[in-house]
Amino acid sequence: MSSPDAPRSGSRAEAKERTHAGLLDAAATVFAEKGYGAASVGEIARTAGVSVGALYAHFPSKQDLFLALMDRRRVAEMGAARDHLADGLPSALEALDRQVADTADDERAALLGAEAWLYAVRDPAFGADLAAHQERLRADLLPLIRTERDRRGVTWTLRDEEVAAVVLGLFTGLVQHRRLARDTVPADLYGRALLALLDGLAVRD
Repeated sequence: MSSPDAPRSGSRAEAKERTHAGLLDAAATVFAEKGYGAASVGEIARTAGVSVGALYAHFPSKQDLFLALMDRRRVAEMGAARDHLADGLPSALEALDRQVADTADDERAALLGAEAWLYAVRDPAFGADLAAHQERLRADLLPLIRTERDRRGVTWTLRDEEVAAVVLGLFTGLVQHRRLARDTVPADLYGRALLALLDGLAVRD
């Protein structure tokens, strides 16, 4: 039988989780509108409907909050990519192309990505944290690269880690180009480029 305290404990955990998610949502709004430098923890807390103390209970600093926001997007995007690629790259092309388009067409995501890059160039400490975030993205992508290589029965002319970096760079670059000049990135370009890239790198065992 559950103790009388169990429901209250569960409710506290759920409330903490809701507050955490609400702070990330508020941070996404404020960072996108104001930019990283101009955004304040006070405004983020007000937007989330909590105190500044509550914000710091979840995130030690504004930088930690920004990085957590980026990490949440990384987890969501890589989770979607893993689902898309479960049956191999050819069956995932349409979904991956849609992911490029959706990311490019997301106003807030575009602003946050640009802000992250700009602040990373200006602030070495933030740049190091952003580089670590990028490394986590590559690490997430690496098992997918290896699985696709094994499925094809080939080796690459580049190391798996290098292929992961190129695939990630291709995604990021096409998102930026589509954001600035939509007509330069047809809806199926990412998928076609991925196939051409991996076919060109393949060496039969």
